[in-house]
Amino acid sequence: MTSPVPFTIDLTAHEGARLAAVLAALGSHWDPTEIYTGEAEAHRMLYTRLEPDQQAAYDALSAAGVLPAFPEH
Repeated sequence: MTSPVPFTIDLTAHEGARLAAVLAALGSHWDPTEIYTGEAEAHRMLYTRLEPDQQAAYDALSAAGVLPAFPEH
């Protein structure tokens, strides 16, 4: 009976090329801080002025860690 031959693949170079292609596709105008700030503001606006039953559902989901908790809640 023959023993298995060790087989390894190093994807480091491929991952570097993939990351470079993603960043090139995003372009120089991409600002992750601005995007994150915009997303946080959109979430805050989405979960404000909820009706009481919606607020109760939101509170339960945010307590469970499913939805983000905002300071005003």
